[in-house]
Amino acid sequence: MTTTKGRRRRPRSGWNPGDKQAWRERKDLDKAIANDAVVKAARALAEHPELIDAFREYAARVQAHRTLRNTLALLGQNPSATRVKSAFFWAKENRAVLETAEPMRIIARRRGGKRVEEFDDPKTGETEEIDAGAWTGFTSERVFDVRDTTPKNKPCPECGTHPGLRCPDSCAVYEIVRGPAPTRDEVLELLDQVLKDDVGFYPADLDDSESEDGE
Repeated sequence: MTTTKGRRRRPRSGWNPGDKQAWRERKDLDKAIANDAVVKAARALAEHPELIDAFREYAARVQAHRTLRNTLALLGQNPSATRVKSAFFWAKENRAVLETAEPMRIIARRRGGKRVEEFDDPKTGETEEIDAGAWTGFTSERVFDVRDTTPKNKPCPECGTHPGLRCPDSCAVYEIVRGPAPTRDEVLELLDQVLKDDVGFYPADLDDSESEDGE
């Protein structure tokens, strides 16, 4: 017998115009916070280039599939972060985000959801539903560090901590997972671009020469 799975009600389908407007305003604010964090981190690294290698190590543990620009945004909001995911992806690891946790904001690609395709999975015999919409732009996304999470529906498989309670600092869930680090050239190129976008020029473009009128 063929069953259907994957169908779910869109979370905003029952919203009234006021709900949708509040959601848009929150998204716009989150975008502004993410962009401000990028500039803040870029300025700090430009002023203290001796910290670039430390940033490269930071990126190696938090960047994952994210852009280097988003990694700058994370640095500007939580320089001590180690593993970063959205609440949705933490739930897939049986982790729940603390209600008191302060989210970090990043910019993510947005996929249009108006077109849905179905296909029959030959391995399971089930009908799957996939979002086949095209990428339509960018939106904000809220993400959280692993230390802002607790076990969700069952005890932590690493230390046995019960749902809703914080795992001890010794828990393996906090172990750093390191990926590839960006090169110094990649970081410098990004700083150059961010600061030019922010102020119209990069500080390194300036020299010590006087203006023609002596000022």
